[in-house]
Amino acid sequence: MAIFGNDNAELLRQLIAQLSQIGTDVTALKQQAADQQLAIDQIRQDTTAAINTGLTENRAVIRDGLDRTRDTIGDPLTRISTELVAIRGSVNGLDGQLRALGDQAPPAPQTAQEPAPTPRPEPAEQTDSERVVALTEPVDYDPDMPDSAILTAAAGVAHATLEAHRDTWAFLVQTAGNAEHFHIPGAVNDQDGFVEVRLSGPSLVAAIISLAHVTRDTDSPVTRAIADHIQGKITDAVQAIIDRPRIHGPGAAVRITIDDQAQADDDRDEP
Repeated sequence: MAIFGNDNAELLRQLIAQLSQIGTDVTALKQQAADQQLAIDQIRQDTTAAINTGLTENRAVIRDGLDRTRDTIGDPLTRISTELVAIRGSVNGLDGQLRALGDQAPPAPQTAQEPAPTPRPEPAEQTDSERVVALTEPVDYDPDMPDSAILTAAAGVAHATLEAHRDTWAFLVQTAGNAEHFHIPGAVNDQDGFVEVRLSGPSLVAAIISLAHVTRDTDSPVTRAIADHIQGKITDAVQAIIDRPRIHGPGAAVRITIDDQAQADDDRDEP
């Protein structure tokens, strides 16, 4: 009997049909596997994007919270520190006045029966900080000591921005805090110990005169150097107004920066 006889023809057709169906099923399975892999890849991409977006939003929220905390706590602490410096200067100034009044009080009259009074010891020599505080007491300023043109130009400034280290600002407050017309600003922007404050024209005049008196009267070369340097920076900023006055249109804002630095090596001229 032949292999592909009439009896086996139907069986052969069935086998071919089954093989064709198996091929179709395999192709469908391959397509399903590809679709599932594509779906898995899309899910992975969506998940990664969602995680990254969430982390970015969390960083933004945390950064915003830290900024608000610094604004809420940092500025009041700086303002309190500035006010404490001024209060300490006022208290020390009052103490110096009380000592001066005590030294000037006349001695009580002596009677024949009273024993001779014990000589009072000489008052201890004041420290440099006490001398600076004593100089901050309200005094009759001599308007002719600083240049009158500088004082007049400074008085016309609406506001000037002072940038300096916190210690430099504290020295200025201690020096001019009790001077007439010097107003301690309510807001002090403190960034890592470098403060930025706004001063009015009257405050600039009071600062220039107070610093000039400290430079003239102090016995400490350190105090004199600090006062003279700050006064020079303020005077230079005011001198620019005299040299280049605004004629029309907006002018340049007055900015006093006390942050001297050396020339960078890369910017030096080649010999």
